[in-house]
Amino acid sequence: MALSSIMTGALLSANTSRQIAHVQHATKKQMDGHAGVLDAEIKLDSARGGDVTKKKEELEETQKKSAELAETTINTLTTANEDLKKASKEDLEAQRAEKAAEKKKAEKAAEKKKAEKEAAEERIEKAKVSTSESGEVSDEGEAVSTEGTVLDGASIDIVSSGITVSTGSVSEPAGKNVDVKV
Repeated sequence: MALSSIMTGALLSANTSRQIAHVQHATKKQMDGHAGVLDAEIKLDSARGGDVTKKKEELEETQKKSAELAETTINTLTTANEDLKKASKEDLEAQRAEKAAEKKKAEKAAEKKKAEKEAAEERIEKAKVSTSESGEVSDEGEAVSTEGTVLDGASIDIVSSGITVSTGSVSEPAGKNVDVKV
């Protein structure tokens, strides 16, 4: 089964979000490493009696940015997950709509075929009951001598020995049981 355009777009977007989250996570790890170094320097400088206020401020700022980055990473991945779920629902709805349209098209085709069949049967019935040029009518299978009846460009000559269908230059005897397609 091929992926729909909806799912393809969602997967590409999710992949991009995953790559962004990967970069964010790597940056957070670097910040956490830097925060660890600052913490160790603060402990060493404090033990030596040095001024550690600037390093403490830098440590707080680094930890704050690391926490913000972690939250951003979670939001990025959550949004990507929600987008995939939404695309999945849209894709399912599109598939259902497509199947419904195909079903409706098949029903219309069946109705059209049925109407064509009924129209053909009606034309056949009219041809059975139609009057000839001489005014005689065929009645329930009795062979009545009639000549010159025209049905959609093909003349049909009914004689006591059967039916002869003539479509121009060639006449062929058709027998008593004839399926007429119009």
